[in-house]
Amino acid sequence: MASQELAQEQGVSTPLITVKTKTEKIRIIRVQPGVYRMVKSFVASSLKEEYEWRVGYEYPEFFVWRKPNKWELRVFKSFKAVESEPLPVRGIYRVKADIIPFAVLSSNNDEVLFVALSNEIGMLYENKIPLVFTREAPIAITPMIPLPFSRPIPVYEILDVLQHYVAI
Repeated sequence: MASQELAQEQGVSTPLITVKTKTEKIRIIRVQPGVYRMVKSFVASSLKEEYEWRVGYEYPEFFVWRKPNKWELRVFKSFKAVESEPLPVRGIYRVKADIIPFAVLSSNNDEVLFVALSNEIGMLYENKIPLVFTREAPIAITPMIPLPFSRPIPVYEILDVLQHYVAI
């Protein structure tokens, strides 16, 4: 509302927007700056095959992709689906049992866990109760404190990049 008033004071007309589809407000999750930087680097990393982080290393129990000094993606070969129940907001689930991640994105002491549900994958968010955000969740992450060139990063963008590395 303040931007419309400012535009009117400056003599700039703002057209009225009529949305013709269903809309949903994006919910913002504020994360530590280190977590945000790691996720931003992961999402912004080029997916061209010639880059060294596009080569995975296979160990007996897991695969690893590593962008030096930025992030490491570890995907476990064996895992089981997490028991969960859907919440009223589309794409958000409450975890009902033990959390067993199938992938971990980490850097220094920061990490983001990914879990498998019965029919899709999601990003784990642990607060008072553990939640899983799937691709359809209207969730974006931002840093807790302002960082230069930061922007909200939607969960679907993070999961889309993850699926360039592995398919479950």
